[in-house]
Amino acid sequence: MSSETALIRRIMCQYQRSSSLSLYNEFMLKRPLLIIVCSLLFLYLPFEFGWQMAQGISHNWMDVVLNVVMPGLVLWGLIRVTRIGWYTLVAIVSLWGIRDLALYYSQNHGSPSALFLHIFIYAISLAYFINPRVRRLYFDPKMRWWRTKPRYETHLPLMVGVGTDFQYRVLRNISEGGCFVETDAPFAMNERFDLSLPLPIPLNVSVLQTTGEVRWVSTQVGKTGMGVLFLNPDKNQVRALKEFVRNQL
Repeated sequence: MSSETALIRRIMCQYQRSSSLSLYNEFMLKRPLLIIVCSLLFLYLPFEFGWQMAQGISHNWMDVVLNVVMPGLVLWGLIRVTRIGWYTLVAIVSLWGIRDLALYYSQNHGSPSALFLHIFIYAISLAYFINPRVRRLYFDPKMRWWRTKPRYETHLPLMVGVGTDFQYRVLRNISEGGCFVETDAPFAMNERFDLSLPLPIPLNVSVLQTTGEVRWVSTQVGKTGMGVLFLNPDKNQVRALKEFVRNQL
């Protein structure tokens, strides 16, 4: 094992031992289950609608939209973690809240149990989904950790450039699909460039050479650089990259 590879492994071990990272992972691993549980609360609305239909209670098309269509959209959007799911949640809670209050008072203070049950569902779902940590999952794709590939923290050198103008930069992390390049002069968003990365362990490919596209740019102090998506590397390079990342994790 070369001294460079040994240094990389020590850096990775220190990274994995970080207490703050462990606490973060422990917290975040619980999120998908809670998202599913809180989303499933909205199944109560179509079940209630079906029970009313079985009791012979008539409904119009607006009732079908509010009781079946919109809860279905909310359930799909929240579990899929899409922005439209979050907006539909806000919309259905607002519409149902107004409808419940209107029905309650128009029926001379009708049954409070249905009203309180609906309010309970609204309160639980809103309290969870408007939480800043959870809300960010719906508006920032980079935060959806379960859809990202394993990422390896490193400080390897690599070369980036366009045409014949190449410069050395520092690779801060890498996955099978892309990497983050530390640089004070990142390329523009969506700009494509060539990159060359020597792989420090024996593989069928010694140097990863491919085209990258800038997907996001960071100006944060201490983390200035650009997130890069690998574009169409050949099969041998993909195989080597997967093996490299797998060996480091």
